[in-house]
Amino acid sequence: MLACYIERYGDAGVVVMGEQPEPKPADGQVVFQMHAASVNPIDYKTRSGMVKALLPYRMPLILGSDAAGVVTEVGLGVTGYQPGDRVASRLSKDRIGAFAEKVVAHTDQLAKIPGEVSFSQAAAVALAGLTAWQCLTEVLKVGPSQRVLIHAGSGGVGHLAIQLAKGLGAHVTTTASSENHDWLRQLGADDCIDYKLVDFTQQCEHFDAVLDSQGGETLLKSIAHTRPGGRVVSIGDLPTPEVATEFGKPWLMPVFWFLSRKPRAQAKARNVAYRYWFMREDGEQLAMLLAKVAQDELQVKIAQEFPLNQTPDALRLSESGRVRGKVVIRS
Repeated sequence: MLACYIERYGDAGVVVMGEQPEPKPADGQVVFQMHAASVNPIDYKTRSGMVKALLPYRMPLILGSDAAGVVTEVGLGVTGYQPGDRVASRLSKDRIGAFAEKVVAHTDQLAKIPGEVSFSQAAAVALAGLTAWQCLTEVLKVGPSQRVLIHAGSGGVGHLAIQLAKGLGAHVTTTASSENHDWLRQLGADDCIDYKLVDFTQQCEHFDAVLDSQGGETLLKSIAHTRPGGRVVSIGDLPTPEVATEFGKPWLMPVFWFLSRKPRAQAKARNVAYRYWFMREDGEQLAMLLAKVAQDELQVKIAQEFPLNQTPDALRLSESGRVRGKVVIRS
């Protein structure tokens, strides 16, 4: 089958398009024909080796973390799925491989796609939607009338997080370039700040919760501008110590403690709860998000679609950061 893979870690030049063996389903798994897959920041982080301490993959490694398609084969013990079902999945972190003609996934990571939802929408909402939902509900615990800041509102996670936070009753502020402000207000943003022109800390009251996707100075400013007792979560900085435990690698805790010392110290001094979040696969949550898409409660912006044989171009576009919404691969 045709697939996009790497044989070693490195820059964009290590990405290869070529033939790889088709996957076979183990117990509790299904194989589906990929119709759409989406591109996410984790793809270039994986390619470059940035996450190899947490996820030491074997080579060759087929890239891609979420996909949608039609079931072609089921493994032993599978119930609830059969050939012909339309499904979507955020694949297991231990075995990714969405950028290929055939994809394998465990049923716990699967959700059936409602008839009103396209393959592209389903693939695009999987990883980004789960990230946004888990950050907002499990970490930030967003509720009615809370003041929430979502950085990079026009991005894949950001534009979904705005809508989900608004649905939870929050007052939503987002940072994005001016040309995206009208669109983001249509999605539900109450306040939009052009990060190129304005320092958000000079324009806004203190926040109850912040979803950070930028890291660095933006994260530190966000913590400083969160009220005491508030919460901040980052998907753009370096992992905090609890991530090592969650991945079953406690020996990495001292490393992550050292790497994340600045934001953790600032958060402690301000009495703000802070952590890094690495989303987990969850078929039930994905089914809920797909239902919201089907009911027009959640809009998924597709910036551009590429055929499978042009996946390296799609990866380069996504890594550039100049994308409104999601980049999708079609097969």
